[in-house]
Amino acid sequence: MVSVPLQIRPDVEVITGIDDRPLLYNSTTGRYLALTPAGVRMLDLLDGSNTGGAILDRLTAHRDDRETARARVGAFLDDLRQAGVLTVEPREPDRKSKILKFSLREHMPRLKLTGRVGHVMEPLAALLRRLPVRVLNAAVLATALAGLAVGLYALLHPAGHGYPALWWTAMPILIVQVIFHEAAHALVCQYLRAPIREAGIGLMLYFMPVAYVDRTDAYRVRSRGGRVMIALAGPLNDQVWYGVAGVVALTVPGQVGDIAYVLLVLQTMLTVVNLNPLLPSDGYHAIAAASGAVNLRGRAFAYLAHVALRSPLPSGMQALGRWRRAGYLLFGALCLLYAVGLAVLVLRNLWNMIGGIV
Repeated sequence: MVSVPLQIRPDVEVITGIDDRPLLYNSTTGRYLALTPAGVRMLDLLDGSNTGGAILDRLTAHRDDRETARARVGAFLDDLRQAGVLTVEPREPDRKSKILKFSLREHMPRLKLTGRVGHVMEPLAALLRRLPVRVLNAAVLATALAGLAVGLYALLHPAGHGYPALWWTAMPILIVQVIFHEAAHALVCQYLRAPIREAGIGLMLYFMPVAYVDRTDAYRVRSRGGRVMIALAGPLNDQVWYGVAGVVALTVPGQVGDIAYVLLVLQTMLTVVNLNPLLPSDGYHAIAAASGAVNLRGRAFAYLAHVALRSPLPSGMQALGRWRRAGYLLFGALCLLYAVGLAVLVLRNLWNMIGGIV
């Protein structure tokens, strides 16, 4: 690539996204690539009139640490090539590069069910845009907190509720709640004019069935508060359902109250899992959004793979400070250990269920 003229593809544009950071957006693949300020300054050189070698010479000619600088600039150009944003075709990745690419993935195979989510949500989103933002946020938070308080009170005061023979009737209600959970994410995205690409069913970490709406374009939302609300919209919606189930459990006797109490238990488990930052869940996305991090989990796994398997690091991670490296290593290790433990637990329970049926 050193002797080849380098140019940004015509279907790639520079946009301003999260925290007013520059991003490269490939309209063909739908992928985003975050840029550093130094990376933005290099884009003017990628106009097809400069070879890779000329760019390296121009940017590092007067540097005292020329070899180190050349390595970093070269790594950045290679990252652009492999991301598919240059007119030069990506090279065939070697084993270590494949490990890096795998580390940065979302790790959730998806089955698309619909691509018309935004069309459905726009009328309600347009109505909500007429309300003052502070009033809307206050109303949502107050309703969610009230639901959480009522649900917790009902959960801690079972009042003789048991597990009825028809406890499984709570499951369809929980499935409907999950649909509304994902619809809440989609509604906030549409409210902030971040396109929703699709909705469907996925396998989180390849073994845990979950519903999803594709919020990739939330990268276009500049404010951290907006991205936090996108992440927490589902859990806040869940607390409304939690409160309703709590009211039923507290006021309705008999089997209906028993089923409501079972639903409270299931909802509690769902909320705990959904807010667990060691999973690629809403809690993790909220923390990442609040901190301004981009693909925090993927970067942690990339650094973990770098330490364990000597795979290369992305160019943006090669100048990390000691504390950030330690943070990535710790977070990546905790996420990996938790995922393995959870997978073992789920598979063990499935095996026991199959054994019981047989």
